[in-house]
Amino acid sequence: MSGYGNDRDRFSRDRDGQGPGRNRSRSPHRDNRRDDRRDDRMQTDSGYGNSSRGGRGGGRGGRGGFNDRGSGGDSFRSSLPDLPSEVPIPEGRGRIFPQPGFKPVGTVGQQTTIIVNHYEVQSLPIIKIYGYSFYMTVPVSSQRRGSDKVSAMQTAKVMITGAVKGLLGEKFVFDGVSQGWSPQEVIPNQEERTTTVDLPSHRPDKPNQVEITIRNNGPISIKGLVAFLRASKLGKNPMGDKEVEPSLKWLNALFRQDPASRFVTRPNANAYFERSKDTTFELRSTGGVLEAIRGVFQTVQIRFQRLTLNVDTATTAFWVPNKNLIEMICALAGVQKFDDIERSYLQNRPAFFAACGRLVGIYFQVKHLKSGEKKFKFKQWSKDGAAETVFDERVNGGEPRKTNVANYYMTKYNINLRFKHLPLAETNEGSFPLELCFSTDGERFKEPLQGAETADFIKFATSPATIRQKQIVENVKKLHWHELKVPTAHGLSMKTQMLQVPGQILPAPLPQYGRGTDRCAPDMGRWNLRNKQLLQPSKISSWGLIYFSSGRGVDEHSLQQFMRNMQMAFGSLGIQVPSKPPAYLIGNAHGDIKSMITDIMSKTANEFSGKPQLLFFLFSGANDRLYQGIKNTCDIQFGVATQVMLVEKSIGNQKGQQQYLANIGLKVNVKLGGINSIIVEPLFRKSKWMMLGGDVSHPSPGQLRMNPPPPSFSALAASWDKDCTAYSAVSSAQKGGEQIITDFPAMAQELLNRFREKNSGQFPESIIYFRDGTSESEFETIMAQEANPLIELFKSLPKAPKLTVIVCIKRHHTRMFPTERGDKLGNVLPGTVVENASDNDIFLVAHPGLQGTVRPTRYCSLLDQNKLSANDFQRITNNLCWTYARATTAVSVVPPVYYADQACERAKLHLRDTPQGGQILGQVHKSLTYSMYWQ
Repeated sequence: MSGYGNDRDRFSRDRDGQGPGRNRSRSPHRDNRRDDRRDDRMQTDSGYGNSSRGGRGGGRGGRGGFNDRGSGGDSFRSSLPDLPSEVPIPEGRGRIFPQPGFKPVGTVGQQTTIIVNHYEVQSLPIIKIYGYSFYMTVPVSSQRRGSDKVSAMQTAKVMITGAVKGLLGEKFVFDGVSQGWSPQEVIPNQEERTTTVDLPSHRPDKPNQVEITIRNNGPISIKGLVAFLRASKLGKNPMGDKEVEPSLKWLNALFRQDPASRFVTRPNANAYFERSKDTTFELRSTGGVLEAIRGVFQTVQIRFQRLTLNVDTATTAFWVPNKNLIEMICALAGVQKFDDIERSYLQNRPAFFAACGRLVGIYFQVKHLKSGEKKFKFKQWSKDGAAETVFDERVNGGEPRKTNVANYYMTKYNINLRFKHLPLAETNEGSFPLELCFSTDGERFKEPLQGAETADFIKFATSPATIRQKQIVENVKKLHWHELKVPTAHGLSMKTQMLQVPGQILPAPLPQYGRGTDRCAPDMGRWNLRNKQLLQPSKISSWGLIYFSSGRGVDEHSLQQFMRNMQMAFGSLGIQVPSKPPAYLIGNAHGDIKSMITDIMSKTANEFSGKPQLLFFLFSGANDRLYQGIKNTCDIQFGVATQVMLVEKSIGNQKGQQQYLANIGLKVNVKLGGINSIIVEPLFRKSKWMMLGGDVSHPSPGQLRMNPPPPSFSALAASWDKDCTAYSAVSSAQKGGEQIITDFPAMAQELLNRFREKNSGQFPESIIYFRDGTSESEFETIMAQEANPLIELFKSLPKAPKLTVIVCIKRHHTRMFPTERGDKLGNVLPGTVVENASDNDIFLVAHPGLQGTVRPTRYCSLLDQNKLSANDFQRITNNLCWTYARATTAVSVVPPVYYADQACERAKLHLRDTPQGGQILGQVHKSLTYSMYWQ
């Protein structure tokens, strides 16, 4: 039989039962396109979350829940032996490598000592370490479908064969792909050896062989690595240094070898996962098909002018193993009974594929084959079901005859398929009925989590800094470097205490308002709007509102009272509002959006004798169709500022309504060209400055499988006022996955022209370009394809501005812990800065942490024609984080980057269909040129 029962219990008989489920939390990871439906949290939040960015890191503000049970709680206890305080140097193989570090250049602020989750390399080898390259191919006699490529799985099998292991020896380290290292000359220097390895074959009539060539490339340069570390100024990208890169690859492979053999990981990955009761958390919001596993992260890095191992926790979503795909499909599609899934599919196939498309690309296993369990990759859905899919079957060498998949399984395996009309899972080796397929162990979930799924995940993944620090120490115990024989054989040893580095706590700036500015700078990075009026409040002369009724709805009296409350809230901020509340209509959430907007535009114009400046849209719950239609129509066609509000947070939350409306007021003011507050920055008083931010947002892995895949979106946001607080933005669509802003020169030219228009014909004298979403390996590309074209563009101006290029990096695992005063969660205080190198390369925590462990942002200067001192560099990056328009809290990354990211997300809503069946990016209406419409 197919191993199929009538209830869920029978489907789950292969599960190991690990991963207790809990479902309580609110997610900090918000979809950017819904940001203006979630305004109340910005009063206290330190940032916002980001949408799909190719696996980008956590929310910008470091916000996250804490689960006592999942994260260890205050009762965190280690079950592993304590680490030794000292580790011996490998005798005759290594010697102590003194790393003096450097003295910080910045002098402003309170001096302090910071603990970072980096561990110093204590000794380096005095013996030769030889580097080897591997080249593997499949001989013609063993090839399948004519390909000579060797898969990652085949490579792993080759490396554990007796012939290869016997040649390389126990001290050999392989990176899992094509390089290896050993303190022994297993092959003479600069020579190579070729052999053929036999692997187990599933077909007795066909061999399964791999031809492998190994070459000794000679010793790597340890002296080059030491010289690099002792240089007065480190290069920005160590992996781009020919002398240093081979040594760093060797070290990473060396420390990866042991955990890769014990934990779930991927080739060349730095994270390792173990499915156990203490590390696994079932995501109940997914119907029990996904679980979060907290693992170990480690990588060799050059940080703080030292050679270190960065150790952290890493949490990833996995498919729950040994679940039948039918059960998984029911959970994804929201179908309660298995008997209903086939009916649901036949009634609405597009909805079925939309809900279950996440399964495409996973590996699954089947258990009905006589050869035992076997894994396959889910390539795509079949067009027809088992009953409809007909093929020619040849039985016992006879004539082929027509049969369908359902009859084939009945005659060959005695399996009577229960769901004959569901599509099949197609693979490179055939198609399989879903009810015979099971999820595999260690299968990562590669799509972005949605809504409640993210809330579940964050609840488990985040921990207070005090607990995070203990978890990291526990991970070092799991890695047990001091007990490993191979690093010792290579002359390596590690210190077992976290690195301590000097830091400063920068002075907090004072936000300036039109009235009610505080006498002292706010404590702990947050303040409130009590008795304050905005610096430059806007004037509203014509406004309207559409309420989309649903369910029990809101009565007219409550709606009108809410609008009166909104008048008063805006007025208290100094925003000039009409004496009458907005004109309003009751809309149909399923109706024609453009028609309803046209109606409210007309009604508002009649009541207020002028085109509306601002339209409000009020509805319940998430409605992507409605939201996209509103933003697309109003941003592009009508050129009117819009503000979406949720009934649950506005009318339905009387207790928090005043704060909610104050937050709405902050957003409305900048959408209408006002300025909420400023920070007095000394540099901005000396000359005309422009803050420029750039970012690119990419499709998710699932979207990239679409045909054709959607584009990536890029955006630049630039300030145009003297205090660098008011911004304008331009966006563009480009090839999916392209990291460089391809239309950079034209976009930058447009923003320079806007600056000139707002500044009496003058261009900026100094520009700081903050670039988000990059890694060290992309520094040179950013300079070549964005910074240099910008410098070239300056040649056409009357006087070329001085340019500083700073990359902002959030996707890293460096965490900072205080040795003295911290916040209640054990985080460092807002304004804490640690210098990574001596030339304006810092880790900065500008924001307060609400929950979880705050993540510092790394700011690294690639070019500095403005010659910013260390004090200026640190102050300006910290101060800018206090100028985010819609928050009364410092945020975790400078606003130019924030705004560029949000403009990218808004651009996704501006795609418009063409008569030819394609899509184009609609251009934002000229009326919104100087509006921060994306807020």
